[in-house]
Amino acid sequence: MKTLPEPIVISPLELLKLTSVDTIDLTDNQPTKNETMKKLPIDKIKQACAKVIGVSVAEIESRNRFKLPALARQFAMYYALRGRTLEGVGKAFDRNHRNVFHARDKIAFLRDTDWEIKHYSEQIEQALAS
Repeated sequence: MKTLPEPIVISPLELLKLTSVDTIDLTDNQPTKNETMKKLPIDKIKQACAKVIGVSVAEIESRNRFKLPALARQFAMYYALRGRTLEGVGKAFDRNHRNVFHARDKIAFLRDTDWEIKHYSEQIEQALAS
């Protein structure tokens, strides 16, 4: 029978020192694909998302809540956040910051769990890179 190793006891002060941004780095220091993309004009982002998803830019800008226009709008908000605030993107899409927050979280989650969303995301990134 295997025995578990002894737990490591760390004081709260030591824990704060370990979790300081200056002293611990869990990343591989490689920028992600999202960080390497520069801040693009929102109109270009809307056009790329509309083309890939198969809706019009007018549908992205509308208050339409049907599935595809809403998905295209959420993708556009997700990519528009590069270098912009939640409030700034919300104003550009005539929404409030909570809508942008929801879009960001939804697309980030679905990119990892849904193959179709991941495929759309890759196509949009290719369109934005060109």
